Order: sequence, then structure tokens, then C-alpha cells
Amino acid sequence: MAKRKHGGRSLIRRRPTLLELLKKDQARVLRVLEAHGVCFDPVTYLTLTVPLEKVAAYHAVRDRRKFLADLLGR
Repeated sequence: MAKRKHGGRSLIRRRPTLLELLKKDQARVLRVLEAHGVCFDPVTYLTLTVPLEKVAAYHAVRDRRKFLADLLGR
């Protein structure tokens, strides 16, 4: 990673996460992952990007209200 000096502290340029890249350009990123042998389950992508209610539905969560309350810390 590139480092720069600024006022006595070094700053490290942050690279995007895989999730950020997938949100930006899903088709291209999935092609690159496949070309380099990186396995990525499409269900995992859906789980990370859809509303919480759909996560509960996709994974057949029995108690949706408790699931949401636990995730949201309520």
C-alpha cells in the first residue's frame, strides 16, 4: 500500500472491500474472481446485499422478529 507523510503521521490509502467492488461492478468482479480461481457463492452475495427481511426469507429463519431484533441489537 502506498504511504504518504502528512504532518508527522503516515497515511495508508485504503483499498475497497470485495463487497464494495461487487456493489460497484458485480459482473466484472465475478469474472475476475472466477478467472483467478476465487470461489464465491452467489447466495453469500445476496445475503450481504439484500434487505434483512429477505435474508430471513431466503434462509428460512423461523422467528423473523427475533432474528431482526437480535441483528439490530434491540
